[in-house]
Amino acid sequence: MGKHSLSMLQSIVCLLLTVRPAAGETLQEAWLIATAEDLTIEAAEFRVAAAESDLAAARGSRWPTLVASASATQFNETPAFDFSGAGLPGQLPLFGGSSQLMADARVTLPLFTSGMISNSVQAAKSSVQVQRLRSQAHAQDVRLKVAENFIGVLRASSALRVAESLVSSLTRHVADINDMFATGAVAKNDLLAAQVSLAAAKQRQLQARNNVDLTKAMYNKGLGRRLADPVNLDDKLPGLDSRLVPESLQVLTETAFSNRSELDGLRSAAEATGARAQSTRAKSRPQLSLVGGYTALENSFLNRQDFWSIGFGVQWAVFDANRSRDKASALSMQSSALYREYRDLQSVVELQVHSAWLQMNETVARIKLAEGAIEQANENLRVVRDRYRNGEGTNTEVLDAEGLRTVSRSNYDNARYDAAYARYRLARAVGVL
Repeated sequence: MGKHSLSMLQSIVCLLLTVRPAAGETLQEAWLIATAEDLTIEAAEFRVAAAESDLAAARGSRWPTLVASASATQFNETPAFDFSGAGLPGQLPLFGGSSQLMADARVTLPLFTSGMISNSVQAAKSSVQVQRLRSQAHAQDVRLKVAENFIGVLRASSALRVAESLVSSLTRHVADINDMFATGAVAKNDLLAAQVSLAAAKQRQLQARNNVDLTKAMYNKGLGRRLADPVNLDDKLPGLDSRLVPESLQVLTETAFSNRSELDGLRSAAEATGARAQSTRAKSRPQLSLVGGYTALENSFLNRQDFWSIGFGVQWAVFDANRSRDKASALSMQSSALYREYRDLQSVVELQVHSAWLQMNETVARIKLAEGAIEQANENLRVVRDRYRNGEGTNTEVLDAEGLRTVSRSNYDNARYDAAYARYRLARAVGVL
């Protein structure tokens, strides 16, 4: 993505923000905004552009170069040929006066460079690929972070609703006990215990509300907004790439090996370094060029003042204290190191896919368990409350039932949001986020 494309993307983002539906900002919109506004993504695009400029410069080495020069020289005395040494009298002026003007132009076309230019171009091509792949990988990292913050806001908001529900339920329970205490149906310690539980629930509600504000600030920061800007999110999360449908871990791992930009980028970096080694090694080998020139020389001795010329030039660094060889050797070893890092990264990617796949399966199983626990906890609370009102149960049983209901709802919400994040984490591990 070049600077022009990035500018178009920013325009699209502005349009989306203008027509955003009241239902809330979607995760797809958040991804689009982050892609346009994140400075690290923009920096990655500049690195791609820089690599493309290096490639253009490397390709330009194949074309002729034209160098023009001009000079004006003033002598303290007029230079002249002196023939007295040959037994001839007199002197013949070299120039028309004590000053001399000269102009020169040279065109050089490389004919044979022992692979220096071709390997330099190949290295530049691989470097462009490296930067593009790194940019793609970084963009996926940014999208995963945005998804994490997005889900974090949804999770915190859900936790706040659970805390508010507990406060509301305990408030009604305290009111019931207060009425029962007024008629002498229950002891005062029941009322006190319920009031203490309500106070603790209100404290957790305050903490949950503060956590909502914090997660919204983190979400805004990821999109380049002011931390206190209002956040209204659509809780419908987008689906995943169809390549994540297969449940086979082996298929997912093979997909990751084919799609992970980091793997391709590391391999391209090794290829680029190897090509630079070949180009550096070629500097100590013969270089053949075609040279053409034009020279204009102001003089009074030669039969004309301008000349055209054409010829061949050979350059061969016969001895350079092994500088080219040692530099090429260093680059070759760096290339070998990158290839080994590539093989090691394959095992890291395999572990990431395995871990994300296990986590996704775990969260799916947790959701099924948590769904049933919510129904059981609600029914348990209803039964315990009825027994307490009828004088058959204790206040402790009611408070315990309230706690179980809160835990079951929290477990269900956490399982749902853990599953959502696990899916995006698996998509990132496979390289299709």
